[in-house]
Amino acid sequence: MTLRPPTAAEKTRSKPACAAAILLLFAVGFPTIVRAQTIQSGSANQTQVRLGFIGTVSNSVVMTVMGMGTTTVNGGTAAMPTHAQGTIDFGTFSTMLQPAPANGTAYRVALPAPGAVLVATVDAVIDYNGYTTGSLTVGRRSAAGAAPDVPLANLRVASPSLGSWTSGNQGAQVPDFGLPGYDLCTAQGDATCAATKSYVHDLAIYIPDTQAAGPFSTVILYTGTVP
Repeated sequence: MTLRPPTAAEKTRSKPACAAAILLLFAVGFPTIVRAQTIQSGSANQTQVRLGFIGTVSNSVVMTVMGMGTTTVNGGTAAMPTHAQGTIDFGTFSTMLQPAPANGTAYRVALPAPGAVLVATVDAVIDYNGYTTGSLTVGRRSAAGAAPDVPLANLRVASPSLGSWTSGNQGAQVPDFGLPGYDLCTAQGDATCAATKSYVHDLAIYIPDTQAAGPFSTVILYTGTVP
């Protein structure tokens, strides 16, 4: 077999194939998961072009938080790092539970002082790929402050969910802003958060009878991370 240089006609026929490949490169370059591309060709007169795609996948961690039972949580799903927002509204109630809260479950307790515990049962799920470990934590969005914020010690979390609350200091204190979050998964005995597993837990507020009447509010931040 004798190798010869390509003729002028062959060179002309090869150009449309290369041009089409370059157009394809720009066409597929817009999706956000593709950050850079490389075209590799053996020589200028090749009629086939190999395309190499190099990219970084982002937003691969998705977290879902949803209420259970009578608890209402809205907008509880988002791809990280976007923050979804949800609201648990207990409505108007008394610590004597006459009336009882509109959402969640309420218990009369005697400790650490007579009052009520309002409980929202929540299911949290983290879905991730490409990793073998993950974490799902809760903590305060901002540092605990004066009323109408819930006092630091009175905002509680229990993972797994408790069958009932018999005191205002059950579970664990939701960590203050700036401190490591409470890991819902290790609290349930898992070494790491399993992808797509439901971690049902309680968020609770202890309100002593001595608390003045009026509104209260606080914000809890769920954080899903992978190494």
